[in-house]
Amino acid sequence: MKAFWLFLEAWWFWIDWGTFALAILSVPSVVMRRQGRPVAAVSWILCLVGLPIVGLLLWWLIGRSHLERRRRRKRRAHDTIASRLSSIHDKLAPLPSHSPTLHSLTHLPAELVDSVFPPTSGNDVELIDAHHAFDVMEETISKAKHHVHALFYIWKDDETGRRFLDLLAARAREGVEVRVLCDAVGSPMLAAKLMRPLRKAGVKFSRFLPPQLLSLTPRLNFRNHRKIVVVDGKVGFIGGFNMADEYRREWRDLGIQVRGPAVDQLQEIFADDWYYATKEDIAASSYFGQWTRFTTNGVTTNGTRSHGAAVATIASGPDTYINPIHDAIFMAINGAKERLFMMTPYFIPTSPIAAALRAAAYRGVDVRLMVPAKSDVMLVRHASRSYYRDLLDVGIRIFEYQPAMHHAKALVIDDEVSMIGSANLDNRSFRLNFEATCFVGSAELNAALCREFERDLEHSAEITGHDLDDLPMGSKLASSVAHLLSPLL
Repeated sequence: MKAFWLFLEAWWFWIDWGTFALAILSVPSVVMRRQGRPVAAVSWILCLVGLPIVGLLLWWLIGRSHLERRRRRKRRAHDTIASRLSSIHDKLAPLPSHSPTLHSLTHLPAELVDSVFPPTSGNDVELIDAHHAFDVMEETISKAKHHVHALFYIWKDDETGRRFLDLLAARAREGVEVRVLCDAVGSPMLAAKLMRPLRKAGVKFSRFLPPQLLSLTPRLNFRNHRKIVVVDGKVGFIGGFNMADEYRREWRDLGIQVRGPAVDQLQEIFADDWYYATKEDIAASSYFGQWTRFTTNGVTTNGTRSHGAAVATIASGPDTYINPIHDAIFMAINGAKERLFMMTPYFIPTSPIAAALRAAAYRGVDVRLMVPAKSDVMLVRHASRSYYRDLLDVGIRIFEYQPAMHHAKALVIDDEVSMIGSANLDNRSFRLNFEATCFVGSAELNAALCREFERDLEHSAEITGHDLDDLPMGSKLASSVAHLLSPLL
């Protein structure tokens, strides 16, 4: 028996010191791959040294990004599609927008030309909440004549997910081209048994970057977090909602329905991702330019629809060195003169974004932040609260939405510009995920989004410095620890 315990002690000694040695040997990898991000590097090093087993697993599974190879592969795929689309662009010549605010948001480096679409005018944009959006999408898809393209991060095997899969299968059987692209990690439950009847009906389905857990380069990072639907090249949808029951029935979320030249921008993002995942080239005139048949009577309906809106769509991802959505948000905050209302479910701002928010408050801008009181990721909720104090001290007002998870990702700037899409205000959206968002120049849409924000205020609790002081010691400690981990989130 004594020999057995000696064996266990020796075994644990070598495991303990072996993992610690491997953690120390991993530090150069952290330093090199987090170059330019010293806080993130220090956080990873502390995790490796303090919790070597956990740190090693996290770093080599999700932290150490084999980014260069994937960046080159994504760029090659994009260049192939972009060259095919250039001739289509020349023929379509959409109406340019004369909105100086939107143009200033899209003057970004040459590397990002293919990710930042120039603003176009003549769009019909309607704000829709998630509960209404599913009905609108269902009705639009049921009337499709040529194609339906759907891209979602999460597509669950629940009532909502199956309902739309059945609808898409029915449309495919009637001769409509249907393509569905889901993120492999975000939609793990779309098993083969669900896909077989879809493919039998004629639906083309693919998963984005399936993880290879048994390989030396697992793909747990670099997720496609976009949510886009395009029907017949005439109608597009973009927002924060995924294809799942909670988005349709429980959570608070927002998106927009778009008609007009901006639909081609959403279509191009889908075509790019689809080619990367399947190598099928759909850069053809039959999928683009269909918005030219769209006309409007110039009447605003129900205060949620804007005709003649300017739209600039921005696609971002780890395939570029600079994140255009992050920088566009930074510039939008800096350009705010009167009001800045922000909705985000995951608030872990970068240092530039946090500084821009404080600077806006210094200028006298009415800055308000809406975040959920009930989060589906508790660690992120605690990390978010660690940033409250610096914002409250300069006069920024923070509200926590009480009834349910508030999942909208939106921005209201003054009385004309709005932003809505899939990007959260956290490191994962800005550095690791493929995202898409629309900046819209429209007083009508801006006012509609502002009304939604003010309606949510009635169901929210405003957070003050006293509220932070009165938090239990356990909550304060959790926020402090989560703050240390926030560069990893």
